[in-house]
Amino acid sequence: MSRNHWPAGLITALVTPMNDDGIHAEGVRQLIELQVRAGASGVLVAGGTGEHGALSLDERTQLTRAAAGAVAGRIPFIVQTGALTTRDAVRLSQDAQEIGPAGLLVPAPYGEAVNWREKVAYYEAVNDAVSIPIMLYNTHTAGLMELPEITTLAELSNVSAIKHSASDGTLLGDILAWSRSNDFAVYTGWDDLTAPAALGGAHGALLGAGNVVPELTVEVLRLCADGRLSPELDDAWGRLRPFLRFIGSSENYVSVVKLGAQLRGIDVGDVRPPYLMPQEEERAALAEQLRTLGLLG
Repeated sequence: MSRNHWPAGLITALVTPMNDDGIHAEGVRQLIELQVRAGASGVLVAGGTGEHGALSLDERTQLTRAAAGAVAGRIPFIVQTGALTTRDAVRLSQDAQEIGPAGLLVPAPYGEAVNWREKVAYYEAVNDAVSIPIMLYNTHTAGLMELPEITTLAELSNVSAIKHSASDGTLLGDILAWSRSNDFAVYTGWDDLTAPAALGGAHGALLGAGNVVPELTVEVLRLCADGRLSPELDDAWGRLRPFLRFIGSSENYVSVVKLGAQLRGIDVGDVRPPYLMPQEEERAALAEQLRTLGLLG
């Protein structure tokens, strides 16, 4: 597999629209229409921002089908198929492949830590079960991997990308330096490292913030594409970064992003308990952030 299988630019990690009946297909359609209009390069469903841990396996497949129908071939969509057991990760990955995404995002099991031997066996099982591109997910909640571990997993036949969700700029720099000569796509998943990562050679950014501010995020990544600073980039990043810092400091990133999508007029519903929507003070602060960006009257 090659990095060229993956879309360059913004991939939005979509929130999951839900109502009393489960997955809300019309909300999925509305979210994807916003991404298409904004010029996003792709979307991800059932990720952390998509509350995958609060969804049943059947709901995750239902969500994948809803996304495929809404995308209708206009932009690539990716499915997060990680699970607590290898059996479920294989099932989700095979079910997703039948629906037709551009690739899979696969984290190691969350919760009780797996050791390195178990992690390798898990990724080998998923890799051998499918024939489409796989993106690793490097995140603290699944046990942050260092460069030697990443390069080992990159030898698997379908693995050709990584989402790196950590604030460690040194590790990010190491991964980017290695990727340049190894045909490997690197995405930052840490919102306020979007511009630094892109200027350093990242293939793109895979972010929940795209649910709320896809237009400005797309603009920042476009301005970073030539690898140099400019007054236009300084202006765009100067407007976007405070918003990214705001949502990154929330007590619940998913709920504040979901509220932001609501404020933009998209019917995504609330987060599923035990998660809770933001309290009034944070709601008011988010609305002010969006007014500053000209996204709320």
